[in-house]
Amino acid sequence: MLADFAEKLAEQNIIGVPEDERYREICKYWPDSDIYKLLEGNWCAAFVYYCCMQVGILLPIRYPNRMYRLAGVGAWLDWAQLHETRFFYDAKQEEFIPARGDIVIFDKLLSDNSHDHIGIVLACEDNEILIAEGNKDNKNYSSVSFRGRDHCILGYVRIDNGYRYHFNGEYVPFGY
Repeated sequence: MLADFAEKLAEQNIIGVPEDERYREICKYWPDSDIYKLLEGNWCAAFVYYCCMQVGILLPIRYPNRMYRLAGVGAWLDWAQLHETRFFYDAKQEEFIPARGDIVIFDKLLSDNSHDHIGIVLACEDNEILIAEGNKDNKNYSSVSFRGRDHCILGYVRIDNGYRYHFNGEYVPFGY
């Protein structure tokens, strides 16, 4: 369901500006009054989060006791590697084959920064993956496109079908 929803949404060529109603819908989970400025040219993770929420994969805005919100790629990586989730698969794991609905995390694809882009896998073919993404190539629009499987991929997030967000601990809030 995640891949189906993401594919249809990404194909709409959403423009990352407040005037685009579809973009405003993607940003609705982030309560900041200046969210459009904060996500300007940097909304790929918000796109993935929105897709997850729309198909019933309920996630926190920020996992408790973590610094960053899931509007950023680093927060997705951090969350997927938690002891209670263990959803992250390193791209170097030869036995792991990406599948439709997995989330791909790129490393230094669009900048010199690690974990700088994220998308949803639609298909895996030999040396390429087809992905749905927000903010394609930092050009501020959604897209469905092919990317090389051996180029700048840090790893994949495969959310278990039975996953239900649950936190049972002491919440220590961080500032925005």
